Amino acid sequence: MKWIGRFLGLLAALVVLAVIVAVYLVVTFDPNLYKDRIEDKVAEVTGRALTLGGSIELTLYPSIGLRLEDVRLANAEGFSEKPFAEFGVVDVAVAALPLLRNEIDVRRIEADGVSILLARNADGRTNWDDLVERMAGTGDDVVAVDRNGSVARATTGMRDIAIAGLDLTNLRVEWDDRMDGRRAVLSEASLALRGFRPATETPVTFQGAVWVRDDDADPIELDLDLEARMNLDITAERYSFRRLQSVVDLRHPALEPEVRARVDADVALDLRQAVAHVERLSARLSDLHLTGDIEISGLDEEVPELRAELRSNTFNMRELLTSLGFDAPATADPEVLKRMALELSLSGTPERLAVAPILITLDDSSLRGEAGIDLSGARPMVSFTMMGDRIDLDRYLPPEVEQAREADIPPVPPGVPSDPPAQLPPEVATDDIPIDLPAELMRAFDMDGNLRLDVLTVLGLTLEGIEVKLRARDGQWQVDPLIGRGYQGHLESRITLDARRATPRYAANVRLQGVAIGDLLKALRGEESKLVGTGNLALDIAATGASVGALTASLNGTGQMRFEDGAVRGINIARIIRHADARLRGERPEDDGQPNQTDFTELGGSFRIEDGVVRNDDLVANSPLLRVSGRGSADLPRQRLDYRVDTTLVDTIEGQGGRSLDELRGVNLPIRISGTFSEPRFRLDLDDVVRERVDERVRRETERLQQRLLDRLGGGDRDDSGAVDGQEKPDGKPSGSRSLDEELDLLRERGRSLFR
Repeated sequence: MKWIGRFLGLLAALVVLAVIVAVYLVVTFDPNLYKDRIEDKVAEVTGRALTLGGSIELTLYPSIGLRLEDVRLANAEGFSEKPFAEFGVVDVAVAALPLLRNEIDVRRIEADGVSILLARNADGRTNWDDLVERMAGTGDDVVAVDRNGSVARATTGMRDIAIAGLDLTNLRVEWDDRMDGRRAVLSEASLALRGFRPATETPVTFQGAVWVRDDDADPIELDLDLEARMNLDITAERYSFRRLQSVVDLRHPALEPEVRARVDADVALDLRQAVAHVERLSARLSDLHLTGDIEISGLDEEVPELRAELRSNTFNMRELLTSLGFDAPATADPEVLKRMALELSLSGTPERLAVAPILITLDDSSLRGEAGIDLSGARPMVSFTMMGDRIDLDRYLPPEVEQAREADIPPVPPGVPSDPPAQLPPEVATDDIPIDLPAELMRAFDMDGNLRLDVLTVLGLTLEGIEVKLRARDGQWQVDPLIGRGYQGHLESRITLDARRATPRYAANVRLQGVAIGDLLKALRGEESKLVGTGNLALDIAATGASVGALTASLNGTGQMRFEDGAVRGINIARIIRHADARLRGERPEDDGQPNQTDFTELGGSFRIEDGVVRNDDLVANSPLLRVSGRGSADLPRQRLDYRVDTTLVDTIEGQGGRSLDELRGVNLPIRISGTFSEPRFRLDLDDVVRERVDERVRRETERLQQRLLDRLGGGDRDDSGAVDGQEKPDGKPSGSRSLDEELDLLRERGRSLFR
């Protein structure tokens, strides 16, 4: 950054050069006859070709004046063929009498159509280095003229120069940096300065438009309007702009509409110490008001150092985003993001910046810790270690997430394959809930973060003692692990979100230990849980999709559960058995007043998920009354059930009227569960029971009938027709007589009818 001071010195030298030319023209009287000599003299002093394309006018009293038109100073060798400087019109007037005292009193400097081309090549050399080297020391001299009309130098300081007025209009300055790949253009600018003296405060005003572009990035355009009290102490190399007030209008393709900011500050630059200060900074952008102090040191080094203390007011983030042309994010609670405040300290370099400490107030939450930004890699790296009191993350999630959590997924009509919603008929797809991720932003930077919270609410769950480790690389985001306490148990999970593809992929590994599953599921779904009890749950799942329906249809994974001292709500197995027994006896089932649930002392099993269909084949539940096993499936996309529960009574229960159902003890009673999640149907499957009971009763009746017939016939034998000896045969015999086989068939039919 040493080139800043050198460039300012160059400007001062150019002013002196203009005075040299003016004095020289006065003594030669007819400047138009001596254009060649003027051009040669400038070339001798600067090493650059000067072209005077227009007329030259002189005035002698009361001030020495010079007016030039169409002036061009050539560029340095090895740079563009465009002129280094061009002037449409230059009008300089210097008071005559102060020259006799070795003082320069510039009455006016007016220039219109000024164009300056500044450049730096890939080796770091600028196109004004040669001018600085040739004119070194000129800034500390003043011009004098000897008796022969030759130009001489008299030793005096730049502090003796005074400029009553400086006006530059239609100013254009172009900066072409081949080392950093950056171009910047100041155009349509004007600069006005009154009563300038070195080391003295001078009012200055400036307006102009700035265009900046890095490599192939979209350009940034600024409209600047500022005023300040300028103090240029060239001898001491100290420059300041006190009480600077500026208005900046910013334009960028990513920002719609135009953004306006106001910046007030005191700015000081000390080139000898190579340090710059921005004090009493006050920046306003929409509802955001930022105050603080900034120091940049090591300006003469390749990489300067930055230190800053910044504080904000409590601002409305939604209004700020709107003013920047962004849509405020849709959140489940529209009142969030309306109260935010920042307080932070920054230090480091433009490539590696540390923020420590940092305090963030967000609505009802407070966070504190440290952060960092590293721009040296292929992508920006953001790191942080933060601690906070509490945050309700559900308030900040998209409304679709809350809708998906509280509402059932629309069932797929019969006959429609369970493909992702994008492939479903329009009447199905329109009911699906999309999930819009900022995938491009998630791929734009990497992250390493650690977060500790006293209380976290997410997806309806309230957890305590939260520890989160977050890692993001090239669009793949991982929470590994997330640890917390809640619902009488312990939670540990690992979550992955892969946004590198066009369709995001999600994966989760969840472990719950000693958790009250009923309370957890109630908080998660917002309604009474079908399962209550205390125990463990392990879940390892993955899904791909851009909507809730697509994720559900692509869900795959495995899981295990083991719970104790709980109940399954929505089904009372004992009641189903009682009602079935009453119907078999031709009675009308009565309400027993018991809750619609089946209690258990332990329940466990494993399950697998394939394309949204959950399959379980080893459910086991026990209670003092029942032994239960189960197998079947739950189709999540269609929200349909197909499950069988095999129940065995291990103790006697009472039927209607207090009648004992002891005869059912030890008998397998299969219960079919079908229908939808919202309206499940439970049916005791009596086919096997009837078949078993009928066969048993037929066997007993057959043995009894055989014994009775044998007793009546005195042990007679049957003939080939099946009739018993002593009885008429079926064909043509007395009516009402039946064979033994007919008797048995009739008995079987009667038995079956009893259990229908």
